[in-house]
Amino acid sequence: MIDWQWIVDNQMPIAALLWKHTQLVVVSLFFGTLLTGMLIGITLRWPAAAPPLLYLCGMLFTIPSLALFILLIPFTGLSMTTSIIGLTLYSLLILLRNVVAGIEKLPVDVLESARALGYTRWHRFVDVELHLIAPSLFAGLRIASVTLVGLVTVTALIGQGGLGQLLLSGFNQDFLTPIVVSVALSLMLSFIFDSLIARLGYWITPWTR
Repeated sequence: MIDWQWIVDNQMPIAALLWKHTQLVVVSLFFGTLLTGMLIGITLRWPAAAPPLLYLCGMLFTIPSLALFILLIPFTGLSMTTSIIGLTLYSLLILLRNVVAGIEKLPVDVLESARALGYTRWHRFVDVELHLIAPSLFAGLRIASVTLVGLVTVTALIGQGGLGQLLLSGFNQDFLTPIVVSVALSLMLSFIFDSLIARLGYWITPWTR
């Protein structure tokens, strides 16, 4: 049974953990987007680099999350930095794959027209391609944000974790209430991130409607 009084008595600590969870997702998604932009810049300069970069990001994504955090601990300790680095690396495959897929699906006639007008590779990307692949980018952000909400809970094992702390505490104490609260708030957070990014994408890309 759910102990509602426990939830009322601990609403402030729960709110603090929810805020910490949100921070970890937002910061990791921000740095993941920045790194993805850098990787896209590399692929624009050297198109042959796209498959190796995707393969590298895929290899990082297959590393078990706890193992990756443990590998980082000797360098950054049991800190928020460790969590952010690990979560950022996990977001790269999702974001980069979506953007690269969007670039590969661009209409050939549009690219030829831009080339005929004298656009350089970089200016063609900024003025033409970026507008066309924006839906793919926002789709990647939506998937990455929901994925990170789940992965953040794993960082509870290294002293971070946000809502994962409730999950860990509930299992250790064989107490169902904090587990249910953790799961319910994580689902709510996933829905909020997904909805906000979808709405932001809808507002920023009116030409797709």
